[in-house]
Amino acid sequence: MIRIVLLFFVISMNSFGQVGIGTTSPETDLHIAGSALIQDELKTTKLGSTNNTDINFKLITRLTNSSPLGEITKLDVDNLSVAPINILKYRFVDISRDNLEDIDLSFESSRYLIAISNFRYIGDPITKQNVSGHDRPSIGNFITRVFTATSFSNPSIDTWHIQIQNTYLDAASESDIEYEVTLIVYDKSYYRSLDPIEVNLGGSNTGNVSAPNIK
Repeated sequence: MIRIVLLFFVISMNSFGQVGIGTTSPETDLHIAGSALIQDELKTTKLGSTNNTDINFKLITRLTNSSPLGEITKLDVDNLSVAPINILKYRFVDISRDNLEDIDLSFESSRYLIAISNFRYIGDPITKQNVSGHDRPSIGNFITRVFTATSFSNPSIDTWHIQIQNTYLDAASESDIEYEVTLIVYDKSYYRSLDPIEVNLGGSNTGNVSAPNIK
């Protein structure tokens, strides 16, 4: 038995060629009063320039986790808990000497990409000291980085962590030191992860790197 399913839409067309789906009063060339679903190819044009005077500027996106797949919705960053790009500032106070050895930021590494955009050291200056392997007093080696590791609260997932410390020297125990750091948090669902590129420099410190395979 062959079943034939007919889909009916309320379609209205006025004298100006405007089409309405789900509405009898279309306000533009194509007015859809309801949700839209695109399961095959969606053809778009390049986004024109915009500025901060544009009113109610929204992006249209195709959902890959809707049921059924392919629902079209607007991307309204004002109503998102996490936007495609997020700026987050931290201030660390009452630090043990000058060492933030491992702080779990609680962002899942499978969902987010994090980068440091700004760092500020506040407090007592670093005093030069004799360091093993150096022939003169040194201020040591200061490290500021983010990395992925097992979550402290949930060992079944990996999260982003931050390290800010002088790996060779410790500030005096009575030192007053604070850190301010700005992080950029990217939602991976809006970005493509490219394959890693391995480079053999053959013992040299100069060379060329192949271009990424971007299509």
